[in-house]
Amino acid sequence: MKDFFIFLKSKLFFKHLAIAVTCLLVLIWCLIKVLGFYTHHGETAEVPDFKGTSISELDHFIEGKNIRFLIIDSIYSPNEKSGIVLKQDPEAKTLVKHNRIIYLYVTSTQAPQILMPKLVDKSERQAVYLIESYGLKIGTIKEIVGDCKGCVLQQLINGKQIETGAPIKKGSKIDLYIGKTES
Repeated sequence: MKDFFIFLKSKLFFKHLAIAVTCLLVLIWCLIKVLGFYTHHGETAEVPDFKGTSISELDHFIEGKNIRFLIIDSIYSPNEKSGIVLKQDPEAKTLVKHNRIIYLYVTSTQAPQILMPKLVDKSERQAVYLIESYGLKIGTIKEIVGDCKGCVLQQLINGKQIETGAPIKKGSKIDLYIGKTES
């Protein structure tokens, strides 16, 4: 054991320790340089503003910009034109690595289908609330002679009676026939 401690104090040990530390530092430096080259360290591309761009124009829009895109969700928005970009991640003007994927949220090209709620035998106020809560629009409301006063007697789309539970497009206009007593 005494020889071991003597060896730790010798010039040979310090010489080999210096060579090992130098080799380790050179290896770490080379690894950092190779990783920097491999990951394109310091090379960035600015994210363009995709908002308002049509789906059909996206491929042409990103030419020469060193980025890629992926549509990850479509959102139904009756107030927006269909097939355009609403949101993006990361945001515009952000610096990202070359060939980074930009995630896009677009407006859907078709309205989603929902099931027609039961409006018959409900009061006019309840029916209007249900129509709005289902994302539908209120069409014309007409009063006709019926058994109950102020309740829905018929529910129609485009002049045709629609059954409860039938699939319809979100945003459709629902016409109502409300009962009234003879006057």
